[in-house]
Amino acid sequence: MEMKVETNWIELWQGSHSFKNVPHKHEDWMQVTLPIKGTVHFTQEERSYGLKQGNGLLQPPGTEHHFYLGKQSSVIIIKVRERGDGGMESLQPHFMAGAGQDIRQEFHTGDMIGRFRQWMMALMEGQALADPIAVQEVEQDVLAYLGGMLKLGQKELLPPGINDPHIRRALTYLHDCYDHTINIEELAGIALQSRYHFIRSFREATGTTPYQYLLRLRITEAMNRLRRSDATIGQISVDLGFSSTSQFHRAFLKMTGVTPQAYRQQ
Repeated sequence: MEMKVETNWIELWQGSHSFKNVPHKHEDWMQVTLPIKGTVHFTQEERSYGLKQGNGLLQPPGTEHHFYLGKQSSVIIIKVRERGDGGMESLQPHFMAGAGQDIRQEFHTGDMIGRFRQWMMALMEGQALADPIAVQEVEQDVLAYLGGMLKLGQKELLPPGINDPHIRRALTYLHDCYDHTINIEELAGIALQSRYHFIRSFREATGTTPYQYLLRLRITEAMNRLRRSDATIGQISVDLGFSSTSQFHRAFLKMTGVTPQAYRQQ
């Protein structure tokens, strides 16, 4: 089953029930693949992803990819032309496809389904009535939505004013791998320092300990996922490297003043 509507600048597509395609690429289009039910078995640049509901994937222009769906799976795909006054280029400098964004993008499934239906109906009506203004309004709404999504997906910048190249290397590693298991010995080795000297120099440079800095990165990302995805609190805690859901609860409460459940409800 397929549904598709396209304009000069965007394409909206929904597929389900055992759909599959062949490896291909879009030279001038950015694509975002958004599973809304079940699992999408996606291959991008020879790397495989099992994308579940609420876990999207970005395909910058020129990226080879293909996928297939199971019988109970469904996916929404949004394509936007990269260049020109009506495309992603209009959102420069922050939202150019592939310009530092994380290819994995969390999203809220219910919100996406509702938006997609509204976009599809508005585009079909606008095209049927030959109403270019109605079509352009949908194009701009799609651009705004993707712009917000990509902005949230950008990694937090390193703190300014840190000139020590050894500490900067350790910080870069923390920002890239905060969802993995990380220990002090590993960070000290990256910084080419002893454990004792690294902890002291890290605190002097950042004003906090390596462990507290790591927790802040994880909790910041957890806040994004609680707002933008349907993932359970237990799944978020596992994905972000916490040893248990109770540890995640304690860290989140201490840093934000509310529990993860309360934060999501707010």
